[in-house]
Amino acid sequence: MMNLSVAAGDLLFREDDPADCAYLVEEGWVEIYTERTGWRQSLSLIGPGEVFGEMGIIDGSPRTATAVAAEDGKLLRITGDQFRALLGRTEPFHAELLVKLVARFREAQRAWMDGSLLPRQESSAMGPGYAMLARHRDLVDALDRGEIVPFVQPIVELSSGRWRGFEVLARWRSPGSGLLLPDDFLPLAERTGLIRRIDLHIAEHAMRAVAAVEGASPPYVNINFSAWHFRDDRLLPNLQGLLEKTGLAAGRVHVELTETLMLDDPERALRIMSGLEDIGVKLALDDFGTGYSSLSVLHRMPIHILKIDRTLVTGVLAEGRPRRVLRNVVSLAGDLGMEIVPEGIEDAETAEILQQLGCRIGQGYLFARPMPLDQAITAWKTSAGV
Repeated sequence: MMNLSVAAGDLLFREDDPADCAYLVEEGWVEIYTERTGWRQSLSLIGPGEVFGEMGIIDGSPRTATAVAAEDGKLLRITGDQFRALLGRTEPFHAELLVKLVARFREAQRAWMDGSLLPRQESSAMGPGYAMLARHRDLVDALDRGEIVPFVQPIVELSSGRWRGFEVLARWRSPGSGLLLPDDFLPLAERTGLIRRIDLHIAEHAMRAVAAVEGASPPYVNINFSAWHFRDDRLLPNLQGLLEKTGLAAGRVHVELTETLMLDDPERALRIMSGLEDIGVKLALDDFGTGYSSLSVLHRMPIHILKIDRTLVTGVLAEGRPRRVLRNVVSLAGDLGMEIVPEGIEDAETAEILQQLGCRIGQGYLFARPMPLDQAITAWKTSAGV
């Protein structure tokens, strides 16, 4: 960013110039005008505290008007790269909305300057961005109505099939579409930032239900948190708040994280993960075996549990490279004091081989499919005689 002193009449940019920067007015006034067939039409006067020239950066279009200093003043010049970097920190939903609003404004401005009326546009003609915004609104309403609910899949002891804990998952009980799976709505929630509310909503319900189950070996709960919680540094305080609110012991909470999240900003990830470890929460590396730098993550991050992705698990039936890889992973995890949890176990033969390789617990359709939280808690209490 650069401070500029301008004198009355100084040209800042012309109509049809490429948009390479925006300006913040600190002192003085700037006139925005357009010229049509020999006459000049003043569009606005921009004063202290206002920004101008940003629309071309947002939508990549040339300038649609000319800007000149109306009097002596001072401006802060913001380059296109700086402005886009600032915009990139905004939630994607808001950035998308901003682009759509700029497009609508430009259309209205052109029609006004040409003296024509705007054609009526039905919502179906507004493009995929508007459909996304409408879907986002539906998802917000669904969350407010309590339609986003927790399901859980048991994590079991391979030798006995006894449940040890649960991984909590989100489902949408849509009145119109039935039960929707995560792939049907969570990608949109990730894009718009709504995933933070969904994560916390699901986590609170699951933690409260699990906290109510007592006994000699009460269940733990594995919770997935989006990278959004890392970006705004709210994961640790939010989780501390949930622990206090639900009364669940921190040691019964396992936070599942992805390798990508740790590699995007390793220093921040290490700081947040260390904070979680300090309060007693256990950390699980999810989808192990799908990335390229897992070993670099293992030796730097305070990880307690490795969740082996199903792509590695499905290859262990035949003696060969996949089985040898998994055998070495189990050995490495043991040396590092980590627990192994294979995912996607669908048949008894796979479960038996995994035990032979040294895996004690696992997860998959062989044992149980994801089920409503209350159903799983009832089943646990019944089996434990609570």
